[in-house]
Amino acid sequence: MYFAKAIAQIMRTLKPFAMRNLTLCLILFPLLAFAQKREVFRIDSLPKEGVLLNQGWKWHAGDDPEWAKVEFDDAGWEEIDPTKDIFDEVLEIPKPSGICWFRLHLRMDSKLQQKLLSFSAAQSGASELYANGSRVWSFGVISSDPEKTQAFDPANKPIPYFNPDSTLVLAIRYTLQPKVKYTNVLLRKNPVFSIRFNYLESAQYQYKKIHTRLSNIVHFRFGVFIILLIGYLSLYTFYPSRIAYLYFSLFAIFATISDISQLLGEGPTIVSSIYYLLLSAEGFYMIGTFCMLTALYALIGQKKAWFYWSLLGLVALSIISQALIYHNTIVIELIIPNFINIEIVRITLKSVKGRKKGALIIAAGGISFTVFWTAFILLVFMNGLDISIFNSFYTIGDIVYNLAILSIPIAVSIYSGYEVALNNRSLSQKLNEVETLSAEKQQLLASQNETLERQVAERTAALKASQAQLIQSEKLASLGELTAGIAHEIQNPLNFVNNFSELSVELAEELKEEINKPELDKGLIEELAADLATNQEKINHHGKRASAIVKGMLEHSRTSTGTKVATDINALADEYLRLAYHGLRAKDSSFNAAMETHFDPDLPEIEVIPQDIGRVLLNLINNAFYDIHDKAKQGLDGYSPNVTISSRKLGDAIEISVKDNGNGIPEAIKDKIFQPFFTTKPTGQGTGLGLSLAYDIVTKGHGGMLTVSSIPEKETTFEIQLPINDANR
Repeated sequence: MYFAKAIAQIMRTLKPFAMRNLTLCLILFPLLAFAQKREVFRIDSLPKEGVLLNQGWKWHAGDDPEWAKVEFDDAGWEEIDPTKDIFDEVLEIPKPSGICWFRLHLRMDSKLQQKLLSFSAAQSGASELYANGSRVWSFGVISSDPEKTQAFDPANKPIPYFNPDSTLVLAIRYTLQPKVKYTNVLLRKNPVFSIRFNYLESAQYQYKKIHTRLSNIVHFRFGVFIILLIGYLSLYTFYPSRIAYLYFSLFAIFATISDISQLLGEGPTIVSSIYYLLLSAEGFYMIGTFCMLTALYALIGQKKAWFYWSLLGLVALSIISQALIYHNTIVIELIIPNFINIEIVRITLKSVKGRKKGALIIAAGGISFTVFWTAFILLVFMNGLDISIFNSFYTIGDIVYNLAILSIPIAVSIYSGYEVALNNRSLSQKLNEVETLSAEKQQLLASQNETLERQVAERTAALKASQAQLIQSEKLASLGELTAGIAHEIQNPLNFVNNFSELSVELAEELKEEINKPELDKGLIEELAADLATNQEKINHHGKRASAIVKGMLEHSRTSTGTKVATDINALADEYLRLAYHGLRAKDSSFNAAMETHFDPDLPEIEVIPQDIGRVLLNLINNAFYDIHDKAKQGLDGYSPNVTISSRKLGDAIEISVKDNGNGIPEAIKDKIFQPFFTTKPTGQGTGLGLSLAYDIVTKGHGGMLTVSSIPEKETTFEIQLPINDANR
């Protein structure tokens, strides 16, 4: 075959001269015919890895369907090795703007006939394969319009083929996709196309073996890194001060992403995405390695000097460089990561020099990493930078690579366990010391407990007394608020009593004069007697009114008996509204406000403790008057202070609401207003117990609800809901 190639080359060289010299043509024609006849790729047998078809190919630019036929004469086409990289200067294939054809003549041994064979291809463009004129495959999209062309790499996926003949002519229609970035990241080559001829069963076994191996490797590392990630994150969660565990977690994440990106880039995929997948794999690998370096810095307490920051800059520069110098990154992908690896080994060994506890474990991981990583690099170069999927490098290389990558993480995991063991030992020693001291202090604590219990009992009693006193003070304070209002209310009936008493005296005098007259005017006497009786009735009515006011004041001031009686809530609310208003007017004559009542006339009487519910109403009304009076002092244009009390029936309960248009309650303190001793009033103007007592009276004393809603700077509404007992429904 090599002889035939040499003769053919000579013939092509002498062809121009032969055409001008008939004698020379007659001499050379038999040799030329022999050379053309012998330019056939012969396959006598197929080894288990198959035969790589890298010789005997011819190519020609252009696109003609006739070139797929067996009988086409391709003697004038140029020879080419399509397995070489597309960036090889020897390859002068057309650029992405054109289509070309490749042809190969195969002669197979008779024992290969009638067998199920296969083609396994890898390529950098889009292609259509014709075997003896019949199309066998179509990978990607070939179009005369470069923008519609799409390259696809089948990644050596076997294509079945049956050939009954001893000869086989392969014709490939081929083109490159424009604007595609190709790369040799991770030592990956970009052949024009590479076809391996093999038995179908053997090819499928090899393909499954390689891709299963790749998948298993990634799944293995993925599982290991996930376990490490969970472990490191758990350690960081419990020991957040150990920032090293966080960086080890990041290393596990980036290493996993790198492996997944590489796996996707190695399988059948669109060529335009391979560059980005492998670039991502390399970039995440370098970032993950730098995270490991940072974690070790933190773990051993190494100060970050200029070399650390230089490495960080190199990592960033390398990732940018790979994007710019996308077809020549062999130096970047091998040299820069090794600088990081050298620094990793240096600081792990430095930890031993610093006599850090457990440093030997970390150093062992660094040494193991150095040994296996060096072995991996040597294997790469010993393999001639030709990482074929069918050689033994992948098996040995993967084992060595995994041992290198996992050495330091596993060493750190062992170190973490050792560190936890040291902490547990230290805690055990301290626990023993505590137990020893505990026995000595037990007796002292027992005597102190007795003293404390006695003091607690005394102080509890004092606190209860103080609490009762404070509650009574709050009641007296509310009584003080009522004093002026009560005085005003009593004054009205007393004025009526005085006025009608004077009128009664005058009527009695007139009656007396009339009786003493010689002639009695019976009609006038009856009229005077009737007026006198009417006056007495009014005196009696207003006297009872004054008595009721005094009685209510006494009931408010005395301690509640806890007895519930049927009560007209509308009347109770109306009375306390007027008392509170007149009380505030008596203290500050400038105060003025509009009061509105919207009482449900059909509201039933309910059983409550009048004194307690009265205190609740008085407290809410006083607060409303205080708020609107405070807002009125601000001199706001158009502001008219107003307090509205309304009542209504709600199914099994009645509701009393006290609404004002004052300053409102800020959201920040709304949840605190029912807490004891919390007040928004200035110091000395409130005890902070009013709303707390009101809440307890309504919720605990009467099984009701006391809620508040407010719009800041606009209004506040307190709503009391009291259940109706069965007798009043």
